[in-house]
Amino acid sequence: MQSTASNNDDKSAHRLSVSLTAEQHRELNEIARKNRVSVAWVIREAIDRLLKDDMLLLHVGKE
Repeated sequence: MQSTASNNDDKSAHRLSVSLTAEQHRELNEIARKNRVSVAWVIREAIDRLLKDDMLLLHVGKE
């Protein structure tokens, strides 16, 4: 049986754990502070921009 909602429509949140260098962490905090947003927002925005870019970092899923 097929779901009525496609996987692209799934808006549920998924948690990830990543390790950052001290410099990456400092820069993310600075970007967030300057823009008055959370670090999580900065990371989600960066991911959204990467995924929408025509020149994906690893060209995964693009042919």
